[in-house]
Amino acid sequence: MKRASILAKRYAKALFLLGREHELLDTLQSNLSLFSQTLTEYEDFYHFILSPEVTRREKENKILELFGESFSKYFYSFIQIVLYKGRQDLFLEIASAFESELDIFQRRVQAVVTSAVTLTPELQREIQQQLAARIGKEVILIPEVDETLLGGIRIMVDGKVIDGSIKGQLQKMRQFLRERSAETLNLWQDKATVLV
Repeated sequence: MKRASILAKRYAKALFLLGREHELLDTLQSNLSLFSQTLTEYEDFYHFILSPEVTRREKENKILELFGESFSKYFYSFIQIVLYKGRQDLFLEIASAFESELDIFQRRVQAVVTSAVTLTPELQREIQQQLAARIGKEVILIPEVDETLLGGIRIMVDGKVIDGSIKGQLQKMRQFLRERSAETLNLWQDKATVLV
């Protein structure tokens, strides 16, 4: 794991623990979400925050000017610490790691459901309910479309893949046939050796 990812997880964990201690998890999630969304959507702001030529104080003042009373005092303090440590390049990773911490705490998992065509809302709900019943956690469904699947769906939950796509089945069949062909070839080679 890269050092930056480890640091981002540590900052996220610290913010998470702060939020839990002060019963501000929803507020901090909202603050962090708004801040990271702003960094993502406004390239100039993102470069301003990351710029080594801009002082920490200028960055803090700009954040205060843009967000005013939108953020809790705890989140402002968190931003100040991250800026003081020169880790502003980790804000987006921190946001992602914080969401992961929150998902674990709230017994939620994200499931990426990939299909060849867009799934109807009804089918998405059905998949979500079946997964929730199967794994015993709330499921946040993230639908994706991949036309190369040909048909069926592929689901990824907690690093595990459930591949019910036609493409996946064809790949399994291809692998099976290759293995059987190799076994048959070895069998024939063994028989030929015995005959010689």
